[in-house]
Amino acid sequence: MTRLTDQAHELIAAVLQPGETAIDATAGNGHDTFFLCQTVGPAGHVFAFDIQQQALDQTSDLLAQAGFSNCDLVCHDHSQLAEIIPMSLHQRIGAIMFNLGYLPGGDHSIITQQDSTLTAVKAASKLLRPGGILTIMTYPGHPGGAAETTAVSEWINGLEENLFKTEICFSLSDSIRAPRLFVLRKQE
Repeated sequence: MTRLTDQAHELIAAVLQPGETAIDATAGNGHDTFFLCQTVGPAGHVFAFDIQQQALDQTSDLLAQAGFSNCDLVCHDHSQLAEIIPMSLHQRIGAIMFNLGYLPGGDHSIITQQDSTLTAVKAASKLLRPGGILTIMTYPGHPGGAAETTAVSEWINGLEENLFKTEICFSLSDSIRAPRLFVLRKQE
């Protein structure tokens, strides 16, 4: 079975078009940012957020090695998406990705936080264009991750069905600590 992160890429690749704008709300080591830059191509643009400069430096190195120059790296909490993304792009974003938790290889005590994540995913849902897609990878197995996963799940379950189509993809493990992928599509 495909890893959940790969599933997120496959789902987004089916929706995001060359020339569009996308957001990586949690840049981390840059793999999702790289994927988004590749998908939108040189005519498109990506905004990548992270609260850790180390993550943005790693992302910058990865993008530079590939010759990508279509990305703005933003050192801010993802809860500030709505304020930082230009108003001219609101309701015009093709895809937004969240990969929550901590920076792999970094300080595991610095994690995404339930309250800022909820603010961010709510803002992200409003930034999407009709037909746009939002993916949220959660990791309930680390400290704080279970509460964050529950909060995201409750938010997703409370969305109006006429505005959003949602689904949850589970990993092979049936453990309550196993990662899960939440997918939200804005109705056209």
